[in-house]
Amino acid sequence: MKILKEILEEQIKNIKEPKFYRFNFFMNDDSKKKTVGMAYLMEGHNSYTIRLWTFLEDKFYLVPSKDDATKFTILTREASKSPKYKNKYHWNIVGNGRTDASQSVVELNFDLFNKKIFLNIFPEESATPQGRPIPEGMLSVA
Repeated sequence: MKILKEILEEQIKNIKEPKFYRFNFFMNDDSKKKTVGMAYLMEGHNSYTIRLWTFLEDKFYLVPSKDDATKFTILTREASKSPKYKNKYHWNIVGNGRTDASQSVVELNFDLFNKKIFLNIFPEESATPQGRPIPEGMLSVA
């Protein structure tokens, strides 16, 4: 008869790690592409988790529009502090985006930035380049 520990170890081996895709965030600055962050997309989900180098402690979320597949909304979230509030998070809209298929990018407009930021629509070859792990917190998706 197997002991509980052996059963749990077998179960853990059978659990498949979720697959992530990593996308480059960049600006076109004087005809040069300058990387300003990364976006992560979990397989089977449609919301991107964004990490900008300027705001390392903050996460943004890029969510496609339900009405138009070429439009996106950029959001932040904060934990709900009121026990009366039925939702776990309060979402804040901080920008929008539109797909430019001819350039293979999503053009993003943050409310507070004057410059446009672009998201490559094709993922990088690896979500963990050079063996670097996916940043902590990126695994929790919207």
